[in-house]
Amino acid sequence: MIPIYLEMKAFGPYAGTEIVDFRRLKDHKLFLIYGPTGSGKTTILDAICYALYGSTSGDIRTGAYMRSEYATPEEPTSVSFRFAIGQKYYRIDRSPEQQIAKKRGDGLKKASAQAALYETDADGNEEKLLAAKNVTASVETLLGFKADQFRQVVLLPQGDFRKLLLANSGERQQIMQTLFHTQSYAKLQALAKERHDELESRHEQVVHEREQCLINLGIDGEDDLPEKEQQFKDQEKGLSARWKEAETERSARQKDFQAAQALEAHWKLWEQKGKEAADLEGKAALFDQKRQRIDVLRKAEVLAEPCRHLDELEREGKATAAAADKAHEASQQAAKELKAAKEKMDALEQKEGAYKAAGEERVKLTNLKGKADSYYDQCQEVQKLRAEATAAEKAWNKAKDDREKGKRDLEKARTALSALSEQALLAEQVKQQCQSLKDRVAREKEAAALALQRDERQKQWQQLQSALEKAAQRAKNDRVDYECVRSSFLQAQAAVLAADLVDGTPCPVCGATDHPLPAAPPEDLPTRDDVERRQKVAETSEQGRQKLEVDTKAAETAYQALDGQYRRLRQQYPQEASLNELEAELKEAQQKQADLEKTLAQGETLRKDVSDGETKLSQWEAAEEGARKALEEAKTKAVKAGETQAHLEAELPEAYRDPKALGRRLTELTQHIKDYEEQLQKSRDQLLTCERQGAQRQEEVRNLTQQVLTLRARFKQAYNDLGQRVTAAGFASVRACRDMQASVKDIPVLEAEVRQYDTKLQQVRGQLQQEKEAIDGKSRPDVTALEKSLNEAEKTSRDLAEERGRLSATFSQWQQEKKKLLALGQDEKNLVEDYKTVGAVYDLIAGKQTGINFERYVLGALLDDVLAAANERLQSMSRQRYTLQRSQSWDDKRVKQIGLDIEVYDNYTGYARPANTLSGGETFLSSLSLALGLADVVQAYSGGIHLDAIFIDEGFGTLDSETLDYALKTLASLRSGGRLVGIISHVPELKERIDARLAIHKTDRGSTSSFEFS
Repeated sequence: MIPIYLEMKAFGPYAGTEIVDFRRLKDHKLFLIYGPTGSGKTTILDAICYALYGSTSGDIRTGAYMRSEYATPEEPTSVSFRFAIGQKYYRIDRSPEQQIAKKRGDGLKKASAQAALYETDADGNEEKLLAAKNVTASVETLLGFKADQFRQVVLLPQGDFRKLLLANSGERQQIMQTLFHTQSYAKLQALAKERHDELESRHEQVVHEREQCLINLGIDGEDDLPEKEQQFKDQEKGLSARWKEAETERSARQKDFQAAQALEAHWKLWEQKGKEAADLEGKAALFDQKRQRIDVLRKAEVLAEPCRHLDELEREGKATAAAADKAHEASQQAAKELKAAKEKMDALEQKEGAYKAAGEERVKLTNLKGKADSYYDQCQEVQKLRAEATAAEKAWNKAKDDREKGKRDLEKARTALSALSEQALLAEQVKQQCQSLKDRVAREKEAAALALQRDERQKQWQQLQSALEKAAQRAKNDRVDYECVRSSFLQAQAAVLAADLVDGTPCPVCGATDHPLPAAPPEDLPTRDDVERRQKVAETSEQGRQKLEVDTKAAETAYQALDGQYRRLRQQYPQEASLNELEAELKEAQQKQADLEKTLAQGETLRKDVSDGETKLSQWEAAEEGARKALEEAKTKAVKAGETQAHLEAELPEAYRDPKALGRRLTELTQHIKDYEEQLQKSRDQLLTCERQGAQRQEEVRNLTQQVLTLRARFKQAYNDLGQRVTAAGFASVRACRDMQASVKDIPVLEAEVRQYDTKLQQVRGQLQQEKEAIDGKSRPDVTALEKSLNEAEKTSRDLAEERGRLSATFSQWQQEKKKLLALGQDEKNLVEDYKTVGAVYDLIAGKQTGINFERYVLGALLDDVLAAANERLQSMSRQRYTLQRSQSWDDKRVKQIGLDIEVYDNYTGYARPANTLSGGETFLSSLSLALGLADVVQAYSGGIHLDAIFIDEGFGTLDSETLDYALKTLASLRSGGRLVGIISHVPELKERIDARLAIHKTDRGSTSSFEFS
């Protein structure tokens, strides 16, 4: 993680917005943060840690307590931190829970804590929201460690930098688990244990199931299986023999019963068919009548076609007669139309003279059209020039008026400009009056608000006083009630003891053996619960009274404070007028001020008007002279055009001087000629058409008349022939035959009914004879008795079959249990074999013998690598004296407590000792070396974790000059690997030796920061 940009607002000692742009360091990978005590050096690290995790670098203060004391309610506290991980860039914004000013109205409001994580480009733009909830968890996933681990690996807080060095095995394991992702080894341990426990549980389950199988089989062991199986087989053999005998008897009785059923069915059917035959024979006369009707309908059906032919001849004759009448009428109409066409043609021939005269007039007018157009154009030109002369005269008059008006306006503006100087002094006086009135209105509003708050507090105080009096009385009554009940309870205890006193037996209180006057119990004996309940009520009432007393006192204090504030305000600014009067006076003064300012604003306008007026006056005089010359020129052109118009007017008749009138007359003549020619052609065509249609209509009349005569003769002959055939068929008349033809459609129904009757009668007679032959010579059987005998035989056979089925099911179930028993025996053998292997692996991974489990073993190897990397720097900084190594003194053999402890080997003494025995400077060097070594190994093993920066808060003050020199050389060597190192220290020598510095400046209004380079 590389820091890029840090922005703090109202955070810690930084009152306003403070920006630390780490990009200014450029190639300076080692920099110093220095400044006075309390200026805010550690706050830089607090801001980074708070932005990422919501807690400060020392984990002592929360974000809510980091709000700047210098900040106003309008300035919310927040931190924005941009950083890079590999080739990706991120920004996190975070603000704590805080009290800030309301956007509307007075007072404060509670703003909840907020945080958001974004992915950005290298410039911090193109935001992509990654998380708005659970932001800390997202940061932990992104960086690869939690806040505690961050403070032990990346950011070494003041006083806490040695935590990683002095941590116990358990604490160090948590740090390394996260950094090296060794949870998979712990999962392997868990899987081995899960498999081990699973085999144990499965073995116990198999043993239990095997014992249950023996119980279900009814045997003591597998050796008893053959004998038990033979018992089942013998029992099944006896039941099978008995069932076969019963089944033979059932079969014989079933045959007898079936034969009796068949004979009984013949008897019943013979009786039924006899009744049906009698019913059918009774309907014979009815069906004879239906046969006769069918014969008559068949005859009528044969004559249906001649009747239809006669009807067709009648319809055709009527239609042809109607067509002949219609053709006769059309012929008469055609004759009338021919006569009208001839009359119209005669009328048109009489108009031929007018047609020729119109043609001659059209030729004459066509020759005059050119002169009329020229005359018309000249008239338009004369009219246009006269209008231009009139307009020029108006323009000349307007120019004269504009010059006179401009001259008057210029004099007026000069007069108004000279009068403005008097208004300027009055405007300044009114402005001062407005400001004074504004101040008085503001004070009156403040006083009114204070008075309102004071009155509300007074009302609240009075209400609380009233409630306090009631609460005090209630508390007093509850206390008296409690004391009375308690006293009665104590007195009742004497009566309780007295009830058990016996003469000669000592009293448990006084020891006397004589009891002349034992205490008598009261009428209402209170219980201990009554006393405790009354006591609780009294205590609750007293607590309520005390709370009201505190609230009343607070309300009184608040009222007195507001009242005092109001009185002081009134003493300083006595009320001279009401707020409404002051506001009205202020409004009037403001209006007057606005009017004066508006008037004064016109001064510049007036000066400009005077200057413009002088310029325009010259322009208007020039415009007047130009308009006069234009008028003279326009009048000259109009006179010349009038002379040309008079010459053309003399050459044209008055009636044809207007081109439009001439054109309209030409159009009328042309249309008249065209209409006559079209009517003449149309009349000729119509006359020819009428002559042809008249001839066609006469021919149609002759043809249709002949057809009518022919059809009448054919109808008469057909009618006579049909009458002879109807009489021969036995019908009284043609009408009677036609009436019968209406029922011809009933023939299929009648024939079907007769056919069905004959078939049914034949079938019933045949079945009756067949059933008579079947029962001939046989007596009627007793079916009920035979059925009862069959049911008894079936029950005996069914009971034996069910018993066989139950025995078979029991034996089948017994066989399944037998298979299960044998399978469980094999499973038990397999589990024992598997457990031998799994148990050995589990004992090894769990560290049953060595005391170190698999994950702790892997972490130990990783810790060796970390210590090796740390020793490269520690030996240099300690001048080859100290070496960090894993402790081998494992007094505590519990698996989770050994294997990751660190000790320091002293090459001067040749002995190893615990890390907590080092001096302050030695501890700092060892902790710094361990943090740097851990960063190297983590980046080598875990590609997802980037330890590109380290911040060290203090610790250098414990080093002597020579050791400090070695430490700085070690830190400076980190620059070659691109790692950023930030140091917070008061040591003056560091300021001289580190060329990149972040200086913190402390002022009475908060701190500021700035980078320094040398």
